[in-house]
Amino acid sequence: MALQLTRRSALQLLGMAGIASTLAACGQGGSSASSSEKKTIKVGTRADSMDKLAAVTPDIEAAGYKIEAVSFDDSVLPNQALGEGSIDCNWYQHEPYLQAYNKSNGTDFVMVEPKSYAPLFGMYSSKWKSLEELPDGATLGMCSDASNQARGMIMLKDHGLLTLVDGVDTPTIHDVKDNPKNLQFVEAEMQLLPQSINDVDGICLAAAHMVNAGMDANSYIARSKDEEKYAVGFVVRKEDANAEWATGIAKAVQCDHLKDYLANEMKGSMVPTWS
Repeated sequence: MALQLTRRSALQLLGMAGIASTLAACGQGGSSASSSEKKTIKVGTRADSMDKLAAVTPDIEAAGYKIEAVSFDDSVLPNQALGEGSIDCNWYQHEPYLQAYNKSNGTDFVMVEPKSYAPLFGMYSSKWKSLEELPDGATLGMCSDASNQARGMIMLKDHGLLTLVDGVDTPTIHDVKDNPKNLQFVEAEMQLLPQSINDVDGICLAAAHMVNAGMDANSYIARSKDEEKYAVGFVVRKEDANAEWATGIAKAVQCDHLKDYLANEMKGSMVPTWS
């Protein structure tokens, strides 16, 4: 069983050897191995991603590596542990979060290629079966938070429904340049948007919130084209970016076990990057 770290215990535990428990006992390696020859990998992730890591452990083992999994109770501690050197990599964050963390903390962590999976983001409707049916003057429900509203606006732009003001990194409903279908927008918290699906022509949000509301993640009428940007991958210190073990485990998790986990346990709200 993996060790659960809290903020109070983090400083005491991060520097201790062997804080992670072994999920499986195969592969070779030890602390004396060089970075490029490392065979035992300490992987940090959030507690809600431990089952996902366990699902792909057989595939990582088959590639010749042994995993020691370390569970954290928030999204900050896995990066702090990486900087402390108590773990070798972490697996839970997407590129925008990583870059924001690097900028705020003066770190230079790197996401290893290939990436693993991405959160599905789409437009959902109870009134229309396709994007082509969306009428002029349609009302769309948009997330009220900045990052998800921007993702929704960019999705609308990418599907040719509108154009946006140039040079805006995080566009909002107020940054529309051309709106040929005269789309109307209402804002709501993303957790509440599924409840309003019958009151509007469409809602734009991450599929996970559709699943949480008991709806089908794959019932979208439009899907964002920016999944690569938001894809989750293994994150390492800069000096390990091209290490054989880092790319080895990144390739190993592009497997049927992860694909099945995302489809069944995540109910399609996350999608594999390779298919």
